[in-house]
Amino acid sequence: MHRLAEHPGSAMLNPFASRYTRPGCLPPLDHMGRCIDADDVLSAFDHMGAMASIRGPHGAGKSTLLAHLADRWEDRGMAVERVRLRTRADMSQAMACIGRAPDAGLVCIDSWELAGGFTRWRACRKARRVGCRLLVTEHRRTGLPVLIECHTTAALLGKIVSRLPDHHRWFGTLIDSADIEAAFALSGGNLREAIAELYDRFERRLPPAPSLLVGG
Repeated sequence: MHRLAEHPGSAMLNPFASRYTRPGCLPPLDHMGRCIDADDVLSAFDHMGAMASIRGPHGAGKSTLLAHLADRWEDRGMAVERVRLRTRADMSQAMACIGRAPDAGLVCIDSWELAGGFTRWRACRKARRVGCRLLVTEHRRTGLPVLIECHTTAALLGKIVSRLPDHHRWFGTLIDSADIEAAFALSGGNLREAIAELYDRFERRLPPAPSLLVGG
């Protein structure tokens, strides 16, 4: 006969995988791990003139927050365009999105600082001309009003970890509070790198898959 040996780690996927942690998978949290109210943020955004930035260091949750706000805007029935800049050349796509955005629509641009200063000025000018909203992420100040300044803490990382799949099955055994503190310190506060560190720790400690036993 064939049977799978019982094992506490069987069928357990790594909860720190990107499928569970990429932007949009988790709700945005503030530096203390409290949920951010998207409606309050969007109201503040409109009061600021509907052209602002989400600023913070690498791995601080800017992209996650931007994705959440864009989703909330779409839930309201509003038009949203999303662009992620990887090089300056990608600004041509961003300019096209601004050009076709309807009045009061929202254009979200991730990694805004990659665009040159003159190109950013042209994009803002074009957005004002067509009447669309512009919300961007940036690592450094580029001249737009700052809607939210993102910060990271070990407490925030802990709250993120607590929301990952099957937390009750592995927390305190495969991963514990000391691992969270260590990952945060090793990453210098970069949550993306801290989660990658926790991914590796989880993989190293995950018991082997159940063996297939054969008997007659």
